[in-house]
Amino acid sequence: MQERLPPHSLEAEKSVLGGLLVDPSSIDLVQNRLSPTDFYKPSHAVIFEAILSLVLKSENVDFLTVSHLLTSKNQLSQVGGAAYLAELAEATLGAANLESYVEIVANTSLLRKLITTSQKMADRAFKGDYESVDAFLNEVEAEIFKLSENNNKEDLVKSADIVKDAINKIEELYKRKTDITGIATGFKDLDKITAGLHGGELIIIAARPSMGKTAFSLNLAQHMTLREKKAVAYFSLEMGKEQLMMRMLASEAKIDMGQLRVGRVADTAWHDLITAASKLSEAKFFVDETSALSPYELRAKCRRLKSRVGLDCVIVDYLQLMEIKRPSESRERVISEISKTLKEIAKELSIPVIALAQLNRGVESRTDRRPMLSDLRESGSIEQDADIIMMLYRDEYYEKESSEYKGQAEVLIGKHRNGPTGMVRLAFKANTGSFLDIASSGYTPPPPTEKEAKVEMPRRKGPVKNFAPGVDT
Repeated sequence: MQERLPPHSLEAEKSVLGGLLVDPSSIDLVQNRLSPTDFYKPSHAVIFEAILSLVLKSENVDFLTVSHLLTSKNQLSQVGGAAYLAELAEATLGAANLESYVEIVANTSLLRKLITTSQKMADRAFKGDYESVDAFLNEVEAEIFKLSENNNKEDLVKSADIVKDAINKIEELYKRKTDITGIATGFKDLDKITAGLHGGELIIIAARPSMGKTAFSLNLAQHMTLREKKAVAYFSLEMGKEQLMMRMLASEAKIDMGQLRVGRVADTAWHDLITAASKLSEAKFFVDETSALSPYELRAKCRRLKSRVGLDCVIVDYLQLMEIKRPSESRERVISEISKTLKEIAKELSIPVIALAQLNRGVESRTDRRPMLSDLRESGSIEQDADIIMMLYRDEYYEKESSEYKGQAEVLIGKHRNGPTGMVRLAFKANTGSFLDIASSGYTPPPPTEKEAKVEMPRRKGPVKNFAPGVDT
């Protein structure tokens, strides 16, 4: 049986190289689409690499300069000698159809990569080299999507087209007559600062343990899916789906979580619980509890969900629990890849992606334990990729007896790429896991104890240092 050759077109490759030798001004067109590895014939890859090397040094590209460079690297005979270079230059039809030849070379290269990836995955399937079929399927899909993404590089867009889209967007916002241009969070003061959560944004919610990260993110999901009627996907790498739903039911029905957990629901509360369950049953809210999820699996799942039923927001709890199986790489580089991919998902699907993140222990060693951007674990890449960074702080967690802010939480906005930073104070009901606007919560902090009444605590003055300008407490 004759061995099948992988897809290729030597004529198209020769036409591309010959076109560049005759008209090197076309290099930008070619360079944007092709790399040396896209050429099927190894000698063609060597010639193209030599051309790129000359361009990088701002030197002229022609038959003589390419020949001289290859000679200096002892590669001229490897590519067929000067005679073959001359043949390429003479046989080409010039740059007239160069774009078509480039497309042929790019497409055949993509098909070869697809075949290689498919064979690798088929080999693993035969050997049983996978943890589970579902996980393996997600991995295969992620690899295919990676090929697709590399093939679909966007070109420069003329300003006229961008202006048209921008004006249409402004006109749409004008007609809406609201200051909230994204998806409302349900917290009035927070929406005043952010104008809602927007497509393409990566929003980080960071805090130390027990500050209420998960509760806060579930409250956001609750508002978006129940009040705004948005499709929300919640990826919980730490907590099971039943626990998450119990929390949402407690918050929506305003029932004590401790009582709900043991089934001691008061007779008068059953109606509220059934109403909350009915609302959540009808909501477009999706939960995935896969632990050690990779960003590529996350992307594949989001793409599938978006194409199947639509998707308006993604929440990940939490970022540092995501994994990329690269034992040789440092944790910092892995986190960098994860945050970069989360930002790419937000841009590609035009949705806000909310990722929870753990702060390091350095917070505990300071007198003022309000978090700062530098407290983010492996913070460099997270801080760079994020559009908004919110940090949660509850004073009463640290100052149980003497806190001036019992029953309250601070949302410290340390970074906001497209708007102001600042602080939003919310009421916090720990028993139901609910964050609420102070004004509308009807929640009055408990009266001071006898011990607290005797001790007059000095009030904090001035802005929070090392945080954000204009943030007062």
